[in-house]
Amino acid sequence: NDLHPSEKAYYAVRDPITALKKYLIENRLASETDLKAIDKKIDDVVEEAIKFTDESPDPPRNQLLENVFADLKGFEIGPDDRYRCEDAKFTKGTAQV
Repeated sequence: NDLHPSEKAYYAVRDPITALKKYLIENRLASETDLKAIDKKIDDVVEEAIKFTDESPDPPRNQLLENVFADLKGFEIGPDDRYRCEDAKFTKGTAQV
């Protein structure tokens, strides 16, 4: 809620979720009731995930990058507790396609 109201309005009209809901209703692919049920299910899943996270122990530092990057090869936490990538090709800023 740090956005200025004009900024919020700017982004609100570009919200892809709102646009999809409008499209689904206009094309009779879903009803308002259907979409409210989907929103409720999403809220329930998110709340369950939050509860699970709050009740779980913190992971060890060496697991912090698991399931974050597609390939963890070269990523690690260095002796200064900073994240490092040892693969020089990754940090050059160019990609060979």
